[in-house]
Formats: sequence, structure tokens, C-alpha cells
Amino acid sequence: MSKLGLKKTVVAGDKTIFAHVLETALGGFALDTTGLTVGDKLLAGTAFSFDEATRLAKPDQTNPKGLLYEDVVIDSATSVDIVLRGTVYANRIPAISDALKAKMPNIIFSLSK
Repeated sequence: MSKLGLKKTVVAGDKTIFAHVLETALGGFALDTTGLTVGDKLLAGTAFSFDEATRLAKPDQTNPKGLLYEDVVIDSATSVDIVLRGTVYANRIPAISDALKAKMPNIIFSLSK
């Protein structure tokens, strides 16, 4: 299930990350902390996958479904929102390979500065 509608742009530090957010996976996904370090930060624009049945989401460098909507600090109660459709400033997010970008065809990776 997803949520349609334009969301506000996301600013991380002093930079806008998403130019447009047109669709997100409905919130309430708990962060799967397996292999992650409590206290570390995950940055907006990180490639993510999620499971509707378990309501768990995790960073995914293999089969991402979208991008993390905003920066989050890892802890046992972290929840995340995932952008499924929109425009992101590719130079302002963690590096994503062209192969991973191809797995997220509804996200435009803008090269604008």
C-alpha cells in the first residue's frame, strides 16, 4: 500500500534532498537493525527495501524498492518512510549504482546541483 500526494522537500543539513516526493510507502515500517550499529545515522536517499507483511524495512544494496525519506538515527524503535516515486538530487545522497537506480524506475535521479 502506498500514499500518493506531494510531500514537502526534505532538507538534510543545509541541502534539499528531494525536489519532489509524489508517493511514499505508508509509514509505520520498523527499521530492521540486523547488521546495523545503534547510534549510527542513515542518510535520506539511502536505498531501502521493505516487507509489507512484517512491516520491516532495511537498507538494501541488492533489491531496493525506494529511498529513505529523511535522515534517521538507528535505535530499537526507529521507524522509516520510503519514497517510491519522486525526484531526488543524486549528488546529495549516498552513492547509488546505475544498476540499483534501474531497479527504482519511478525515481528520477536529478544531476542538478
